[in-house]
Amino acid sequence: MQLNSDPICSSAGCDQYKHETKDRGYDINYPVPNFGMDRDIHGGLENVKVAEKIVGHKLSDMTTDEFKKKYENKAKKTDYNFAPELDG
Repeated sequence: MQLNSDPICSSAGCDQYKHETKDRGYDINYPVPNFGMDRDIHGGLENVKVAEKIVGHKLSDMTTDEFKKKYENKAKKTDYNFAPELDG
């Protein structure tokens, strides 16, 4: 087996493709005011309550232990080997 370096890059690394950093021209990471829940979202949540009354069925609460147990991902409990040793 022959191993060669990447012909695009030198032995010092690929530094010819790095872009120069320049000023964005605007501020980032500035504080944003919190005006509370949006009226459209609030109205949608009220509609869920009305729909539950009309249908006579309460939608499942996805935070309960019963819900989590019923719909848990059983594959997450399996111990997988993500770094298997490869043969030659």
